[in-house]
Amino acid sequence: MGRRWIAAALLLVVTGCAPSSDDPATSPGTPEPVASPTVTAVSPPAATEAPLPEVELPLDFPVEAALTDGAADEVVAELHRLAGGLPVLKVDVTAVDAILSALMPDGSVVTFQWRDDVIDRVDSDVEYFQQATFDPSAYPLDSVGRMFDIADLRGVRGDLILQIVDYRDGQVLMTVTSRPESETVFFREDGSAVPVLGMTGVADVEEGLSEVIGDATEAYAVGFDAARGYWADLVDPEDGVVLSRVRVGGVPVFETRRTDFPLTGTFDPGLIEPAALAQAVARAQLEPEEECVVVIDMSLERSAPVARIDCQGRVTYSDLEGRDMTALVG
Repeated sequence: MGRRWIAAALLLVVTGCAPSSDDPATSPGTPEPVASPTVTAVSPPAATEAPLPEVELPLDFPVEAALTDGAADEVVAELHRLAGGLPVLKVDVTAVDAILSALMPDGSVVTFQWRDDVIDRVDSDVEYFQQATFDPSAYPLDSVGRMFDIADLRGVRGDLILQIVDYRDGQVLMTVTSRPESETVFFREDGSAVPVLGMTGVADVEEGLSEVIGDATEAYAVGFDAARGYWADLVDPEDGVVLSRVRVGGVPVFETRRTDFPLTGTFDPGLIEPAALAQAVARAQLEPEEECVVVIDMSLERSAPVARIDCQGRVTYSDLEGRDMTALVG
């Protein structure tokens, strides 16, 4: 997924992120992990503690270790304490500073920064647009250094920055990107990087389908291909609308809901056997690198769902146990 698309998506959520002129464009980055442990209601919080008054700042707060050596957790916790424990909209951590923006009861935003062992209030372009808030203590900020190392291995170049923010539709995600922006790596709540899934390996197919299907028992269609990633159109058990889940590249699953119902019937996606499906795809390919589009649904109106496998215009069919049905369907 392209970095320009990623940055544009995030800018719809939060405008700006830094008090200093050398701060990166608000990104990261790219759609989509999975990682929103403490999403709260989108209305402004009730008044609780008040942020530390500006007249009492700046405040010395020395730490023994670097932010990337475990001190980020301690520093962000102190920033949150000085912000009165208010719900947080955004956290940025680099190798040299940490910035926390919290939501005031009146909908305004207060921002604190730690740099060179000093904490102060700073101006910020972060605004409240009904984003989800979160508690930064739910995230493994003591592992920033390790996450930076993983991001470096994934090709993120430049001055690394970890960000926690409502990425889209109330889903709070943790990412590492850079200034200037290069790549973006998404991380889960435990600090592990969201893997980039392939389309042919049994383990990748199993993980991708598992993530988009979840515990759903009714699906209109399930599929995967290189462009769209893994996806599922499910029946939302709460209100009956179509629940669409997408897991593309190294981006966590994203959900959307819509009311334009497919014309096909539903089936139990738990019937899909990933290993058998991967074998059916391998059988249809002329070479292992060939890209195929797989769609499983009831459009053929048989007694069970059928997988349609389109490899560069060559279409074959398989049942969910991997058996070739091309002759029967054709």
